[in-house]
Amino acid sequence: MRWDRPVDAERGAQPLDVAVLLLPPVSLGTLGAIVDPFVEANRLGGQRFYAVHLVSADGAPVALPGGGRLSVGGSLSALVRCDALVVASDLHQPDANAADIVSQLKRIARVGAAFCGNRGGTGWLAAAGLLDNRRVAVHWEDMTLYRERHPELVLCASLYEIDADRLTASSSQATLDMMLCVIAQQVSPRLADNVARQFGLDRIRPGHEKQAVPASSRISQHPPKLNEALLVMEANLEEPLGSDEIAECVGISRRQLERLFKQNLDILPSRYYQELRLERARQLIVRTQQSIVQIGLSCGFSSGSHFATAYRAHFGITPREDRSRATLTGSQGTDPRAAGAPPTEPSC
Repeated sequence: MRWDRPVDAERGAQPLDVAVLLLPPVSLGTLGAIVDPFVEANRLGGQRFYAVHLVSADGAPVALPGGGRLSVGGSLSALVRCDALVVASDLHQPDANAADIVSQLKRIARVGAAFCGNRGGTGWLAAAGLLDNRRVAVHWEDMTLYRERHPELVLCASLYEIDADRLTASSSQATLDMMLCVIAQQVSPRLADNVARQFGLDRIRPGHEKQAVPASSRISQHPPKLNEALLVMEANLEEPLGSDEIAECVGISRRQLERLFKQNLDILPSRYYQELRLERARQLIVRTQQSIVQIGLSCGFSSGSHFATAYRAHFGITPREDRSRATLTGSQGTDPRAAGAPPTEPSC
């Protein structure tokens, strides 16, 4: 089963059977990001597109971080089959039952279920070998750990990744965006947009967008020459440098520069540089009242038309439309931090 399989209850199709496996620690916020979009899609669509049910490792209620326990409908071992299994956990913390959980995940995979993992859930799927050679979205704090423990994964610093029947999200907020994207693919973009507005979102972020990463973290996790190149780019957004100039600034050849970017970020320097400038431009579009043309020029684009074309290709929306959405949702306003907001980690 693929996550992008159309769901059409109107023509008599069975609703997609989604099991959510709760593995502590798991918060209500994490659970809401997974379940609530499906519940709202059923309500707003007036049809039962999704049948969602909760399970735990042993069928017992699951302890919540803030106190209290959450009842579930059964155990993982009693789950015979489902269309999709979402592994929900805020942190991958294997315990005495880890081997059995991994064994059960493998069993469910053999009957053709699709899988999804949020930040901690991804660790469980990786431990079961269910993400080998797949594109996997990993939270920036966990990137080094995953590189060491799971070299067989194609690690990405994107918000979320949809690789056929395997979905992974880097955070709870990214999980919400990912589920909305699933609804758009399986039912309709219009329904997904209506669900997003129920959560106060002005748009559904695409998976390829980059996670917001503190500068100190970016500097620590890459080879020194790559870090130097990233800093050179960040310091020259208004008048972008060519790849040859960047390479000269850090004392390496252009070919070495391209190799560093490809090996560590899986992207060409020129593409990363443009995405960096577009991300900065979007911050200014939705947070300030500067003219769109001025923003494009300040982010290194030669003309308004060049900026608009690149912006739409990257975000799927024009700068003017993006600002209009922000205005309608009340999220636009002068933000003195916008121009100095830390750039984000490149996506895979």
